[in-house]
Amino acid sequence: MNRYLLVFVLVWGGLFRLSAQVKNDNSPNKGAADAAISPIADTVGKANNEVPDSVSGATPLEAPDQYGTITQIKDLNQYNPKAVLTELKSGTFGHPIDKAKDSVRWKKGGVFGTNINQGSLQNWAAGGDDFSLTFGVMANLYANYANERNSWDNSIDMAFGYLNTTSLGTRKSDDKLNMYSKYGYQFSKNWYYSVMFSFRSQFANGYQYPDDSNIVSHFLAPAYILGSVGLNFKPNDYFSVFMSPITSRFFIVNDSRLADQGAFGVDSATYYYHDSTRTLISHGRRALYEFGPSLSFQFNKEIMKNINWTSRLDLYSNYLHNFQNVDVNWSSLFSLKVNRFISATMDTELIYDDDVKFVTYAKNADGSVKTDPATGDQVVLKRQARLQFKELIGIGFSWQF
Repeated sequence: MNRYLLVFVLVWGGLFRLSAQVKNDNSPNKGAADAAISPIADTVGKANNEVPDSVSGATPLEAPDQYGTITQIKDLNQYNPKAVLTELKSGTFGHPIDKAKDSVRWKKGGVFGTNINQGSLQNWAAGGDDFSLTFGVMANLYANYANERNSWDNSIDMAFGYLNTTSLGTRKSDDKLNMYSKYGYQFSKNWYYSVMFSFRSQFANGYQYPDDSNIVSHFLAPAYILGSVGLNFKPNDYFSVFMSPITSRFFIVNDSRLADQGAFGVDSATYYYHDSTRTLISHGRRALYEFGPSLSFQFNKEIMKNINWTSRLDLYSNYLHNFQNVDVNWSSLFSLKVNRFISATMDTELIYDDDVKFVTYAKNADGSVKTDPATGDQVVLKRQARLQFKELIGIGFSWQF
């Protein structure tokens, strides 16, 4: 009798387990749950492809407030693998994430540095300036935000420097102000719908040395403002490529004298010439609008121990004028950290802008610029765009964070 009772219990127990299994297999969430579980099979018992016995009696986790991606499960070893599987099978396709980790949505950093070089000579037979002093300050800062599908990258790049020597006097050696902001909404792995804004200008007056009597640039003369809509490819947190078929770019020359000269590509003033004199018909335009495609590459990474490389390459062409000409702006900053407060930096910038023309004037035998007897204007031989390049190397105090 006892044997028959035992067989009866075993048969009904088996039927009960079978019916429960069939019910789970027919669950509408079963396929999605299995698909969610499969990427973490190696996390849950790599040795024998099953849940370890030591956690077989674990209780399910409480319903979490927030969820992360399936891929992150491999990084969260502190969670019980049996509990994670239980949660996934129940139809919750995600896993609880650490709130402390999740709260770190901003990634901020940069480098701030200053360098001072001074030298003096007295009765120095080899020759040289009796006194020289160079001062420079720079800052390259970034603040990037990421939360679920949203991505927002911001950066500001500033530099200013002066040098003073006995023979040359005081001159500006560096001056830049660049701001950049880009927002993206992720629609696929590594791809974002994005909008981008950038601003580029300088702080102080600029001169074409050795002539320091004539101002050739200053704040907002020029200024470049760019706004675009496109796609951003971001495979990791240190590299991205922004592509836009529709980009608006504005040139601003907030100086009537420079605008009348047609500086930095704006339309120059219009004159009427008569009887060896000229009459102003209209002033030069202080702004120029362009519309075209753009491509922007960004890179920011520690390429070797204590050596960081920050770089940005912008390419642009104008649909409205000379589309075949591509404007280039490529800036790079290499930072070598010696210790906490001392570092070496190398800052380079390469620019080619087809609208910015360099003027070559006709010269007299004594080297002075020729003037037109009829109008009094300087005689221009040619105006042409040129490749612009700037390089600065400095060693000094810095704070990298």
